[in-house]
Amino acid sequence: MVAKGKKASADAVYAKKTSKSVNPFDNSTAQSSKRGNPFDVHVNKEKFKILGRICKHDRGMPGVSRAKALQKRAQTLGQQFAVKHKTNRFRDNRIGKHLSGDQLTESVMNARYLAEKMSQVRSNQKAEKFNLNDDELLTHRGQTLEEIEQYRDERSDDEELDDEALDADFTAAAHFGGEGDSAQDRQAAIDEMIVEQKRRKNEIAKEKDEVFDLTEKLDANYKLLLPLVAKATKDEQDAKPPPDAYDKLLKEMIFEPRGSVADKLINPDELAKQEAARLEKLENERLRRMRADGEEEEEASIAKPKHRSADDLDDGYFLAGEGDEGDDTLAYDLDGNLGTHLNGKKEAEAKGKENEDDDDEEGEEEEEEDSDEESDSEVDNLSDLKESESESEPEEAPKPSKKKAKKSADTIPASLDTSIPFTIKMPKTYEDFTELLSKHATAQKATIIERIIKCNHPKLEGVNRENVVKLYSFLLQYLKDLFEDASEQDIREHFQLLSKLMPHLYELTQLNPERMSNTLLEVIKEKYGEFRKNHKMYPSLDFLVYFKLVANLYSTSDFRHPVVTPCFIFMQHVLSRSRVRTRQEISMGLFLVTVLLEFVSQSKRLVPAIFNFLQGIVHMSIPKRDVEQLEITPPFERDGPLSKLLALPANTESTKLEPQKLQPADLVTQTITPDFKVRALDTSLLLIKEALQLVEEHVGACYLAQPFLRLLSRLPLDSYPEHVHQHHKEATELAEKLAAQKMKPLAPAEKKPKALRLLEPRFEAVYDDKRRPKMSKAKEERAKLLHKIKREKKGAIREIRRDTAFVQTLRLKQTLQSDKERHEKVKRIYQEASVQQGELNELARAKKKKKF
Repeated sequence: MVAKGKKASADAVYAKKTSKSVNPFDNSTAQSSKRGNPFDVHVNKEKFKILGRICKHDRGMPGVSRAKALQKRAQTLGQQFAVKHKTNRFRDNRIGKHLSGDQLTESVMNARYLAEKMSQVRSNQKAEKFNLNDDELLTHRGQTLEEIEQYRDERSDDEELDDEALDADFTAAAHFGGEGDSAQDRQAAIDEMIVEQKRRKNEIAKEKDEVFDLTEKLDANYKLLLPLVAKATKDEQDAKPPPDAYDKLLKEMIFEPRGSVADKLINPDELAKQEAARLEKLENERLRRMRADGEEEEEASIAKPKHRSADDLDDGYFLAGEGDEGDDTLAYDLDGNLGTHLNGKKEAEAKGKENEDDDDEEGEEEEEEDSDEESDSEVDNLSDLKESESESEPEEAPKPSKKKAKKSADTIPASLDTSIPFTIKMPKTYEDFTELLSKHATAQKATIIERIIKCNHPKLEGVNRENVVKLYSFLLQYLKDLFEDASEQDIREHFQLLSKLMPHLYELTQLNPERMSNTLLEVIKEKYGEFRKNHKMYPSLDFLVYFKLVANLYSTSDFRHPVVTPCFIFMQHVLSRSRVRTRQEISMGLFLVTVLLEFVSQSKRLVPAIFNFLQGIVHMSIPKRDVEQLEITPPFERDGPLSKLLALPANTESTKLEPQKLQPADLVTQTITPDFKVRALDTSLLLIKEALQLVEEHVGACYLAQPFLRLLSRLPLDSYPEHVHQHHKEATELAEKLAAQKMKPLAPAEKKPKALRLLEPRFEAVYDDKRRPKMSKAKEERAKLLHKIKREKKGAIREIRRDTAFVQTLRLKQTLQSDKERHEKVKRIYQEASVQQGELNELARAKKKKKF
């Protein structure tokens, strides 16, 4: 029993052991999702292990990376390939698609229609090339024109044409025999029709009479009700309470006139600051042009083409600048004259310029002025830009003397301008222009020119652009004719006319600066060509007047100017080359010196011709023995009769002469008189003083003043009046002061101090790798950059190759899918065809059986 029991327990244990699975992998745990496949891991081995270097690519998973790349390509390239050549959305590409319904004007609709028509032409260009038919379908409010144009005749209710027409019954009876059994003859049918028509007309007339009667009755009843309605309305108004104080105030405020918006009041301090800022801006602009700063930027801006609209008609190309647009409004002044400015500012400025020219031209232009006073006033008188004249004129307002006022009152009567018409047409030829001016006095000529300019202003009509240029040419030619044949009697009157015409010439120049400047420049070139043929003779008086004209019309302080610079050089050539032998040539030379000093009064440039000519005048005023010679520069002579042309004899009594400036007659007179010698020397002394004051700040002022000291010390003053002694003393003191100045020694330009070297550590990368040679830092950086570029290029090529393979795979799948669908369709067609053929064969066999 014991053995049997042990055997049973042993069998049970063995059975328990044998019940387990024989598979050794059944007890292994399932692989978790986070744990990767070890066969997908690729290990990158390194040849050398370097301490401190972290390798980021020692292990990689190519399968995972490849799957991510495929998924990314499927989301990008795959989506693009799927929608290629497909339109899956509607896009509104019409013109004005962002405009609302109210903003869609007829021009927008026309533009849409034109764009649609052009797109149709481009798309069907080949098909429609020889199509002569217009197949376009025009619509209006959703209906075609064929549907609208039905030529319907809408008639009013008063017309009874439909009733008067023959009805269907009558037509059937009269023309086709009718359908009744009892046939009527034709005459009876016509009579019946006439009776029926008369009956209808009577009914219509009766209805109209009834409607008219009812209307008259309604109007009468309404007239009876009107008094009751008006009375009730009046009672309601009377029942309203009287307006209180609030209602009265409200009505007063409603009907009270409203005041216009005014500018903010500015206290005197702010006004002074604004004026100072404006003057500073104008001065900075003048200095910038004088030093020629920023010329390159200006030339670049001028060379750069400005935007011009396709509709631009060039209506304003002649304007001088944008800042003058607001002042060019045409209007009538208080006297009824046609003006060009509403505020009268420029009219007042023109009058101020005219007064200044009257004062300055009589003293200075009449005779090449020389004094300080003349030069300063002329500089401010129309010599700079249009902006600066408005600031300088109030400061140096002209103060006419009593003598001049009396003279102007005598020469210009009050009733003189009444004979001049207010509107004057532009003369067609120069002969007509001179004939027009010859009929009037000097004061009236300026008025005529002013009215011609206003009546032919370019803003009035486009043709006037050429008219103002023609008028400018006529004025230049007229001045040439006046001064070319001037005599001692009329030279003063010509200078007075020039001073009155100066504001109008300036206004013409501002209307079209480019054309006017070119016109004047052509005249200057022509005169310079004549001067070069005989450079030892002074030009005629008319051309010297042109120099004065340039000084008043253009900015003479600019570093470089297209008109002023050629005149500047021309005058220096005349002073340094032309001989001085007569009274006229001396006067012309002093006139040119005065104009040149006016040119350089602001820029303070050094003009050697001025100093040379003034030294020559003083040299000719010194009496010399025949064997005595003083050093002087040509064109003046060291000896001979011309070397003492202005010297006063010892027995001449001229000490009692009053101070006088050079007279206009000196410009046309050849004979030299003692009083002219005194006036010429006095004028030269004043000009010497002014010239030395201009170069007082120059480095070499001492060398410019020393020659004057040598000549002034030899000048005998016993025969000259007291005012010459005073001017000689002032010029000598200034020359001695400048001659005593010492020149500064030359010194190298100051350099910026070199900064000390900073004591900061400089780290340099050290490469001990034997595979690469040692290179500098810049070369090392370049080598790194080239290496990165090479790697990135290889990577980009590799990605492009993989993208191409991915796209080719998609194309292959698409091709296989389409082939599969095509094979299935062909197979289905064959199947259907075989079934159909079987049915046909069955029918054929059935027919054969019937025959037999």
